[in-house]
Amino acid sequence: MAHLRRRTRQVGGLLFAFVLMGVSACAAGGGPSKRELRKIATSAAVQTKREAAERDLRERVHEIEAGVPWLEPLSVVTYDRCVDVRGDAHLFDPNPPEQASMVCHMSSHILFSTDRHPRDVVEDVRRSGVTDWTPSSVSDALAYYGDDNGLDYPDQFVPLLTTGSGVEPHESLRWDTEKKKVSVNAAEDALWERTTHRYSERSVDRLRQENGVLYMWSVRSGEYHTVS
Repeated sequence: MAHLRRRTRQVGGLLFAFVLMGVSACAAGGGPSKRELRKIATSAAVQTKREAAERDLRERVHEIEAGVPWLEPLSVVTYDRCVDVRGDAHLFDPNPPEQASMVCHMSSHILFSTDRHPRDVVEDVRRSGVTDWTPSSVSDALAYYGDDNGLDYPDQFVPLLTTGSGVEPHESLRWDTEKKKVSVNAAEDALWERTTHRYSERSVDRLRQENGVLYMWSVRSGEYHTVS
């Protein structure tokens, strides 16, 4: 019996080793390693694309600031990230579908505060014409703050303005509500990242303590570099 148990453990150990070998083989065949991807992310070719994307975002932020005269930014936070997007969904697939290994993208977030009512802010930024918000996001936000509109909103509903899907750069405008506060914290585990600030490096919580209700106008570029 003891011999049988030892034999079973040996077989189990071999099976586990084969599984590990298979995982390694699949991973090796899944494109560049993370180390190689980090090297690509900091290459001169990608840096050139990065500078162009940053320049476009900066110009767009300036357009927003100029287009809404009363908007006084407290801080503009820009995130630049290159992320491994392969995941492990096809880890054991000997012929996984073609997909990107890494994408690099950038976003800028204009943080500001105002004594205006959110409804008035929505009306003002719509009339400014600086961004083509979707009609549905505008009407939903206005209806949300309407007097006795009789609408029953789900608990998870949070009003916001947004541009249409497929529009680049994609833009959204959010603000603090009782249900949810704005945040610029990124949850992605990036292979390479950089964060820059303009006007102030204060945290969102600190800005909120000093200025009250915060608004966040986000501008997100498309993927400025992709690795297959």
